[in-house]
Amino acid sequence: MYHKIILTLGVVLGLLGCEPQEVEETSRLEIEPYEANWTSLQRHKTPQWMKDAKFGIYSHWGAQSVKLALNQKDMSDKRAIELWSGAKFNAKEWVELYQRAGAQFAGPVAWHVNGCLNWDSQITDWNSAKKGPKIDIYGELAKEIRRTDMKLMASFHSTALWGKMSKADNTHLDPDGDYSKTGRTSRVHGAEGRYTEAYMQGWLERMKEGFELYQPDMVWVDVGFGGTLQMEKRHLLELGKRTQTEKEYIVDCIPEHIQMDYLSSYFNAAQIWGKEVSFAYKSFDIPPGIAMRDIENGNLDGLQYDPWMADINMQQHIKWPTVWFYNPENTIKGADILVDMIVDIASKNGRVLLNVPPKADGSFAENIKEELYKIGDWLMLNGEAIYGSSPWFFYGEGPAYIKNPGHHGQGKKRGEEIPIYGLEDIRFTQKNGFLYAILLDWPGEEVSIKSLGYMGKLHPRDIKNVTMIGSKEELTWEQNAYNLTVKLPKVKPCDFAYVLKIQRK
Repeated sequence: MYHKIILTLGVVLGLLGCEPQEVEETSRLEIEPYEANWTSLQRHKTPQWMKDAKFGIYSHWGAQSVKLALNQKDMSDKRAIELWSGAKFNAKEWVELYQRAGAQFAGPVAWHVNGCLNWDSQITDWNSAKKGPKIDIYGELAKEIRRTDMKLMASFHSTALWGKMSKADNTHLDPDGDYSKTGRTSRVHGAEGRYTEAYMQGWLERMKEGFELYQPDMVWVDVGFGGTLQMEKRHLLELGKRTQTEKEYIVDCIPEHIQMDYLSSYFNAAQIWGKEVSFAYKSFDIPPGIAMRDIENGNLDGLQYDPWMADINMQQHIKWPTVWFYNPENTIKGADILVDMIVDIASKNGRVLLNVPPKADGSFAENIKEELYKIGDWLMLNGEAIYGSSPWFFYGEGPAYIKNPGHHGQGKKRGEEIPIYGLEDIRFTQKNGFLYAILLDWPGEEVSIKSLGYMGKLHPRDIKNVTMIGSKEELTWEQNAYNLTVKLPKVKPCDFAYVLKIQRK
């Protein structure tokens, strides 16, 4: 049974760390807390700001960056952290770059694979403020992002604990022995081969500290949180074969009661902060209807009914390992490819979270900055068709399609199967009564859009006027039963994609 929490305004301001102002009459807020079960958690809704947001940026930076810079892939993460200086890290410059690229939400990779946290943890000394660069990476970025109109996000990608187990358990976990990718010790795994409850409490405390200290608007949790995706793939495969292989159902993941504890704690904290927060997770890791699913370095075919996210790597996956960390041998995706991805995914009810990896020293390569500037220029001109937009009845038309829908599809064959959009490929969005037809290549003198004939979804005289964003030329257009034909401007208004703004009656 739910019990309502009744808080005075003064108490809420105190919890938020604010000084209460003079209030003539004490207000009372009634908050119905989330309970740690899936049914209660399904009350949580993806906030409108997240539905409106179509482009975010985060950055993988850590021990792996150092190993790649030194070309020492076999170096231990512990040793790499000892060598990690971050001499050129500047949180203000990072955030200015995110803004310049047109991001609406941004933040750090707060915890990745090993046991070193990228914030000033009070639980373990294995954190970036006390080791390596001696920088509270998460905290400094949070402070700078809060100065902007971007939302703060943080991502978590690890189940490895280093140092002190938890606040109440002084058991020391040695990076060299107690946790490895293949090792299982009594400090980590019980007799049945699953994580011990004490170990899970240590993980949970670290995860909670990540939102308690910095109050992120969005949390994205990757590997380890559920681990269900691979099992689901295997399960479907086995169903197709009508056979079962027991060993393929073993998944080293977080138990459900810990997942539910974390989510209920985050959602309840957000209610006290007075925020609407968003949570993103890998497909199948929690039941549907609670949060937003993420597709890792991939895309989906067709319009999706629920909001979703694709976390896209700016680097092509050419040379392994650790492809999400800066490696000049992994060529970057240019602004032409990335703008097309943003448009295509937005038309399908999605949004892009772009990984922009810095060098080991904390600076960004010039070629990465140049492509981000181009994306920002395009969004500055055409953003009205992307930011705050929603899908139309059809996401688009044209022959290009996603050859490998789902997780990791963009990385297959070193990115060679990422769609190349041509003259007939068009994507639709809508906002405030306007319909946007986004041409993913320049068709030439005119374009014919089959989806917009008056014997389809549109009726005769539904269209009042057609313009192209960025062009002052008056366009000639004609709608018949089968298509809308538009004479295009003589001069392209921008690069990469071209937005027809269709005014409707």
